[in-house]
Amino acid sequence: MPQITRLEWAYMNINQVREQLLDAAAFSKYLPPEQLENAAGKLAEGLRVYTEETRKLAE
Repeated sequence: MPQITRLEWAYMNINQVREQLLDAAAFSKYLPPEQLENAAGKLAEGLRVYTEETRKLAE
């Protein structure tokens, strides 16, 4: 299986959180605090990596 880049990994994490939140909003699903904390951490890490990698590309 091919390795994914850090940028692809970051995009995948951000997109998974987006899909989770859209699903919860669209179908009035309850997300307990633990899931929201997990999603926030995943989003923060994805954004951190995304920012690092896009800065490297801009140089």
